[in-house]
Amino acid sequence: MKTAVLIAFLALTASLSFGQTPVEPAYKVRARKGGVAVTFQRKAHRLDLAGRIDAAKVKSVELIFGGEKDGFRYLLIDVSGDSRDGNYDRQCGAGTESNLIWLKLDAAWAISDAKSVRYQSCWSGIELNEPIKITKTTLAMTFDNVREDVTVTLFYNAEEPEQGLRIAEAPTKAQ
Repeated sequence: MKTAVLIAFLALTASLSFGQTPVEPAYKVRARKGGVAVTFQRKAHRLDLAGRIDAAKVKSVELIFGGEKDGFRYLLIDVSGDSRDGNYDRQCGAGTESNLIWLKLDAAWAISDAKSVRYQSCWSGIELNEPIKITKTTLAMTFDNVREDVTVTLFYNAEEPEQGLRIAEAPTKAQ
C-alpha cells in the first residue's frame, strides 16, 4: 500500500513539473547604442553608459552581479567589443576593448554613481594577467597597464556593493 501511494505521488509530481515553465533570471542585459538595456521583472531600463564603454562596437554584455541594498540597486556589468568599428587590417583592427562597470542606481533607475575600469585594451596596452576569478559573491582580477607601467588589482564584493570597485596599483615588476 505504501509503495502504491509513493508511486502515485511521484507520478503526480512528475506530471505537474512537466507543465511548468523555467524560472526566468532576475536580470537580463543587452547592448544598446551608447549603453545597455537591463530588464528586471519584465520591465526594461535603458542605461546611458556613453563615455564608460571603450569598445567601438560592443559584442558582449554580461551582468556579473546585481542586487539591492539600502534603497539602491547595484549592478556590475562586463562589456567587451571591437577596438575599431569595421574591418581593418591595421593597428587594433582585430583588437578588443573591455570594461568592468559598477553602477549605483536609485529607485527610478537613474545612475547615482558609476565607475568604469578598462581591463583589456589594444589601444592602451592593457592585458589581463590571468583569468578573472568570480565566486558566488566576489570578483577579482589583475591586469597590466603597459603604457603606465603598473599592475592593477581589482576586487568587488557583492555583499558590500556600496564599496564599489576596490582598485590598487603597483609598479610592474621587471621580468
